[in-house]
Amino acid sequence: MVIGREFAWAHLPKAGGTATLAMFELFPDLIVFADPADSAGQHATFADRAREVEGKLLALNLRRLPAWVLSRAHQVALRGLEPDYAPAPMQSPHVLARSSLPDHRLDLFTGGDPARVDRWLRVEQLADDFLALVGELRDVTDAERRAVHALPQTNSIEYDHEISHWFTPAQVRTMYEHNPLWAELEQRLYGGVAADAA
Repeated sequence: MVIGREFAWAHLPKAGGTATLAMFELFPDLIVFADPADSAGQHATFADRAREVEGKLLALNLRRLPAWVLSRAHQVALRGLEPDYAPAPMQSPHVLARSSLPDHRLDLFTGGDPARVDRWLRVEQLADDFLALVGELRDVTDAERRAVHALPQTNSIEYDHEISHWFTPAQVRTMYEHNPLWAELEQRLYGGVAADAA
């Protein structure tokens, strides 16, 4: 989590959080507190830090649901999860498509109400959405804008990112049916869900 005088940003796992933290580090004057990228607290929710974030503008990242599901599945298969980080066999596309875990994770960070989050940073347009957020907090120079856009990709896992190579259109639709909170939010932020294209 990154906390400033006027804002708080929480790190939803597998949604560009490491890249976002690197962007915040280009603006140290805005940061009052930031969890290190390798700390257990980096994925603290707003509820976990309720006292510290009260009254602040809340920001959170989001990405397209199928991309999030696929990224997390590879994370679990290659690196495992807390606390032991033991890699586990990758679940089948059928099982992944029917899981409600994405909505559960989103619920943890929003308290079941995405409207609590004031600003959403879309992973697919991360630099632009991040700069729009910072622009609400202070003036941004052209050099700072260039620095944000020039940051390299961080903490990415090498795998085939083409969703259609992993999920059928029917499985993508099933994924959204099992995660209505995410589907509604994606519809609002992107003007449609990824299943529309599928």
